Amino acid sequence: MFRNYCSIAFRHLQRHKFLTAINVFGLAVGMACCILIVLYVRDELSFDRFHHKADSIYRLTKVESNNANGTMNHDASTQIAVGPALKKEISGIKDVVRIFTPGTTLYTYGDKKILEAHSGYADASFFQMFDFPLLEGDPATVLKAPYTVVLSASAARRYFGTASPVGKLLKVGNKYNCTVTGVAADMPANTDLRMDVIQSFATLTSENNRWEDMWYMFTNNVTYVELAKDVTPTALMPLLKDFVELHIGEITRKYGIKFFLELQPLQHVHLHPDSDSGGPDNTPMIWLYVAIAAFIVLIACINFMNLTTARANERAKEVGLRKALGAERKSLVLQFLTESLVISVLSLIGALLLVLLFMPLFNNITGKELVLFASADVSVYGGLLLLVAIVGLLAGSYPALYLSGLIPVKVLKGSFITPGRKTFIRRALVVSQFAIAVVLIVASVVVYSQLRFWQEKNLGFDKDHLVNVYLDGIDAKAELLRTELKALPGVQQASVSNFLIGVGIMNGTAIAREGADSKESFIADVISGDDALLKTTAIKLVTGRDFDPAMSTDSTAAFIVNRAAAKRLGFTDPLGKRIEWRPGNLIKHGTIIGVVEDFNYRSLHYQIGPVVYQIRPQDAEVLTIRLAPGDNQKQLAGVERVWNKLAPDIPFNFSFVDQALQQQYAGERTMGKIFGLFASLAVFIACIGLLGLSMLIARQRTKEIGIRKVLGASVAHVSALLSRDFLKQVLAGIAIGLPIAWYGMEQWLSHFAFRVPLHWWLFVLTAVVVILIALFTVSIQSVKAALMNPIKSLRTE
Repeated sequence: MFRNYCSIAFRHLQRHKFLTAINVFGLAVGMACCILIVLYVRDELSFDRFHHKADSIYRLTKVESNNANGTMNHDASTQIAVGPALKKEISGIKDVVRIFTPGTTLYTYGDKKILEAHSGYADASFFQMFDFPLLEGDPATVLKAPYTVVLSASAARRYFGTASPVGKLLKVGNKYNCTVTGVAADMPANTDLRMDVIQSFATLTSENNRWEDMWYMFTNNVTYVELAKDVTPTALMPLLKDFVELHIGEITRKYGIKFFLELQPLQHVHLHPDSDSGGPDNTPMIWLYVAIAAFIVLIACINFMNLTTARANERAKEVGLRKALGAERKSLVLQFLTESLVISVLSLIGALLLVLLFMPLFNNITGKELVLFASADVSVYGGLLLLVAIVGLLAGSYPALYLSGLIPVKVLKGSFITPGRKTFIRRALVVSQFAIAVVLIVASVVVYSQLRFWQEKNLGFDKDHLVNVYLDGIDAKAELLRTELKALPGVQQASVSNFLIGVGIMNGTAIAREGADSKESFIADVISGDDALLKTTAIKLVTGRDFDPAMSTDSTAAFIVNRAAAKRLGFTDPLGKRIEWRPGNLIKHGTIIGVVEDFNYRSLHYQIGPVVYQIRPQDAEVLTIRLAPGDNQKQLAGVERVWNKLAPDIPFNFSFVDQALQQQYAGERTMGKIFGLFASLAVFIACIGLLGLSMLIARQRTKEIGIRKVLGASVAHVSALLSRDFLKQVLAGIAIGLPIAWYGMEQWLSHFAFRVPLHWWLFVLTAVVVILIALFTVSIQSVKAALMNPIKSLRTE
């Protein structure tokens, strides 16, 4: 029986090649979009879920709030001292692993000098808590001793080729040597813990032996804890509160802040990079992508339903004859569903070809390494079969029930007319198609507008021709390097500081009015550098003066603040006012000599906070250079020659500030590209369905068109007549889609400190574009029908 259904289905599809092609191609594009998005979403949701202890591993996150304004700051950086103390004092914590990532680090073996971007330090139990298999070495001991290091397999090949690296020495920076004690398999792409070179944490504390006692200092240290069996984070919260009060309470009161610790499940870290209770939450975007995939498949299915039901007049006699000969409705439903499933299978084949063709482009857009058939992944194969079944049944169910329900007596008498309720449903489906397309178009345009706004916004400094040079290993020669670089013809200015322009300021501490109570303290970002930073960056001085190297007191007792800091200090006229810088137990008194305009020293995701600038070049980690307009690459070659003369053993490591700023919005850029791509495809699928539908409607009204032309109707009049109904449906879709798009984008933009307004003309422009595209699509068929010779259409009457 099923074989007969398939045979009839293939014969029918072959007789109507054009409509079959529209259905198959539309469904193939929709299914391909769905497959790509599902692969992307599955990868995003898989981060660090492969560890067998994942359910009991939590990341420690901190929450700070200023007493004065109640601003909540969330992030995962914790004091180095926290980890060991937690394990010692709280019995519910089974194990602790600290991971410290200092950024790009130089490693040397022989004549090989490599700057490793994925490098860090980890506690001894790292390979016991996390499932990163070792190819060589014992997981319990490889990171136990000071000055030991584990390499990934690819890192080991970079330094040692195919020989075993275990027992050999690897030089770190220009400071010390580490013994290679193990080789780990390369970490998978779906982990946020990726490191190619892992030094023992005991190395870090040996080199900085005071850090474990500095409870007030926050660094790039992240703490993971493994909870004992049957211990829940909720049960530990009172203990964490007591722990904070014991060790940090006095410090937080001194700084004028509230501080507490939270436990974040390991599986949540990727989508909540700061914490579960605050900061960016990428989970809604993941489910939005899922919704996009579902909507695009739905649009393709709607095309199938519309084209099939629009052909009801043509298939009515077939149904009537089969029913008159004794066919049951059940057999007719199975016949139409078989046709739908055949189209679904053909569409899946086309979709797989499209996915394989466009996977490299999609990976380039998303920054992923997705593959369709990496291995015998049962979930992929099962998912594809499920997709075929869902699409086939969803697309075919309504036409099957509708066509199988036709009354044979009416059909065979020739009095069959498509019921009004059915045409209403068909129109509603077209409306929903264009409503979805409008939402996606508006979303993609708003995302691109926001990105462009970020790119063009005045940040309060001149980002062009600025270069950050990382001073790792050459700190002692920073001033000499700066002096020699300023003598180069292509270098206009140079300054050393802890301000990594385009990323942020690498230090923050409490400040207050001189003599103020600790409750009036607040955390400010502190720039420590030389006297040339404002000249180099072109940060605007609003009032007062810049630092003067001729005035000795500027380096010991003077500060420059931004407007936000002056406001927080409560000064209407801050010049000459005395303030205190309060890092740890040190208090530095000074006078405000200048105020600069607020500048965006962090990503535009965040508000501008208070900033204090002081002369303290010994804390500098970055050399910022302003190059002259022209051939910047040639000028950098001259900078590199000076660098190599002063530090021949250290690679020249730099980045352009404008490129670093662009990198801050990589996530939004990816989102914009995905929205733009799938919005275009949604409109395309809707339009090819509109084309097929207009063709069928024109075919059904052939004789009407012929009569109108005989009576004198013009081509324009007939074209407008055929386009009018479709235009009403498109306008209804626009009317529904625009408010939904406005609400969704308003919610998305509300997360940003600096955002674009939602201008009315954006929605009008979207509506006009959609109308023009729809009219063009429909006019292709309506003009063709209007130009047809009326004699041909009326010769049988």
